[in-house]
Amino acid sequence: MEVAERPNWGFCDLCIDRGFDFKTLSSIKKLNYNTIAINTYVPEAEDEPKKKKKKAEQTKEKKDYIPAPPEIPADLQRNSKLNILQRVTIEFSESAIAHKIHQSENIKKYDIIAVLPRTSQAFQYICTTLDVDIITFDPQSRLPFRMSRKLYGQAVERGIFFELMYSPAIRDSTSRKNIITTAHTYHAVGRSKNIIVSSGAANFLQVRDVHDVINLGFILGLKSNESVQVIRNNTWKLILKAQSRRCGKYYVEVTQMELDENKTSD
Repeated sequence: MEVAERPNWGFCDLCIDRGFDFKTLSSIKKLNYNTIAINTYVPEAEDEPKKKKKKAEQTKEKKDYIPAPPEIPADLQRNSKLNILQRVTIEFSESAIAHKIHQSENIKKYDIIAVLPRTSQAFQYICTTLDVDIITFDPQSRLPFRMSRKLYGQAVERGIFFELMYSPAIRDSTSRKNIITTAHTYHAVGRSKNIIVSSGAANFLQVRDVHDVINLGFILGLKSNESVQVIRNNTWKLILKAQSRRCGKYYVEVTQMELDENKTSD
């Protein structure tokens, strides 16, 4: 019986846009990454005027709020040395989103669940109740509310991580200022606990080598050892937390060992 090897998560970039050209995906390995996550972004639905619909129409329109993750080509999965995970990022303003998430069948197909809160009420709900892995913010705009030290601490206690994305900073000076401001807010409010740094890249040119990202940490208010932690140790913890969310909490992992038939018993 063949036994699957434990993945070497190594250095991780847990936010690669699903529009990324999969033909160039394997090149990320050359930048010293071992693990990536393909991100599917779900924008907040706009409110529409409610109209009475016939029962047949209601049944027909039952659609999963969360889209299915993109299919990874079989040859890429087979030949690539990267660990490829699936991530979804859900934008919302009200706690009512929880019903749509729980009703979704597609949500089960994702390895990592991230959320983008638009209001302080949404942020509070995430930190205290919603079972997710990452809190992220839109780098194209400033933080939409004042962050509470108490809520930040509750999120950390629940194993939720806070994300900083650097590729928008490469493209736009406004995003660069917002990302630096958000990073310093994380430090002031939560001493930069449970931070991860991802690219958010839409193409290969927007991904930076691991060592460049470590150096970038200085601008984000991180010490050199903290920079290594946010793209390696913290991402490992996040992946394990996401696995426990999907499978239930566990303390021991049991792996079946393959017996060597050439060995003779005493």
